[in-house]
Amino acid sequence: MWSRSAEQVVSRLIAELPEGLAAETRSHAERLKALPIGWSMWAGYFLRANGEVVVVGEDEDHPEADTTHTERSHVLRALVWGSERYPELRQLLPARGPGAVDCRCRAIPLFAEGKVLCPECGGLGWLP
Repeated sequence: MWSRSAEQVVSRLIAELPEGLAAETRSHAERLKALPIGWSMWAGYFLRANGEVVVVGEDEDHPEADTTHTERSHVLRALVWGSERYPELRQLLPARGPGAVDCRCRAIPLFAEGKVLCPECGGLGWLP
């Protein structure tokens, strides 16, 4: 799923981090060498150039711990969510193939409106 061009896009975005980032976000981004994607109620999500998704504070019992994910669903969610802030990430999303089917999340308003990203399709709205 992760290509050399994807690595180049994310590396460039990391090198060009926006000036207006919150100090905590910038600190994590620099420490992790990763692109800040966003924050949930308690955790921060970052994307590394190699396609890893690093979550800061995912474990409520150990908020100082980082958790690294490489599963397709985590990467897709990071790309979908991150493309709101960094439109260049849209080019890294997979194209919907001819055999793809709508994800059942499309019938649930929170998912259909993009307010919550589906753990099954990653926020694409379809499954291969």
